Amino acid sequence: MRQQWTVDDLRQLDIFNKCTSRELESLLPHVYCRTYRKGQLLFMEGDPRERVYFLINGYVKFERCNETATHQYTDYLKPKQLFPYRGLLSETYYQHSAEALTDIEVIYMPTDRFEALVSRNATMLLHIVGQMNRILDLHERRVQEIITPSASDRVINTIHYLIEDLGEKEADGVRVRCPFTTVEISRLSGTSRETVSHILSRLRKEDILQFDAHQLVTLHPEYFEQATH
Repeated sequence: MRQQWTVDDLRQLDIFNKCTSRELESLLPHVYCRTYRKGQLLFMEGDPRERVYFLINGYVKFERCNETATHQYTDYLKPKQLFPYRGLLSETYYQHSAEALTDIEVIYMPTDRFEALVSRNATMLLHIVGQMNRILDLHERRVQEIITPSASDRVINTIHYLIEDLGEKEADGVRVRCPFTTVEISRLSGTSRETVSHILSRLRKEDILQFDAHQLVTLHPEYFEQATH
């Protein structure tokens, strides 16, 4: 990973590509690079929201717990994205925890420096609003699709959500490079591990989905789109 970023490097990130050279040059002294190993925490729910991050490589998992320390919210982030959006320009503390789901590379900068730049730059602000609307729309559909009495449908809808949110198009299908276990999918879908294993086995036999080294691969993404309508 590069140790020192340049103005041209920052412009490779969508949110910065319309900034002036002067704006980015003033930000560069406050941009830091870091790697995290799989399982390391970037921040905890309730920590002061001191940094804004950009995921360069790898995958991050977000979690929020309730008062009994059981998981209440889980989400995932793929590369080339800003995080966390929650709390930008409004919150003092992080609203969830962030864990490296794989080995990751990030850049980060002080929250106050980033927000000061955003407050002066309408293009950046519009980009953030657009991304937050995209996330809200995706999560609304996630809730709508997963709230169903059928355990089988919940698993199918959860896989559809993961493909839509994290999938990368390949020549002959879509691959979710973020690693998932059957336990993780069962928790996301509110079903048993046995149910998830049964459905994954059926989808394999029907040549709809492969579970390759904990990566979801489908040659027929349209199957999941049709199944959720």
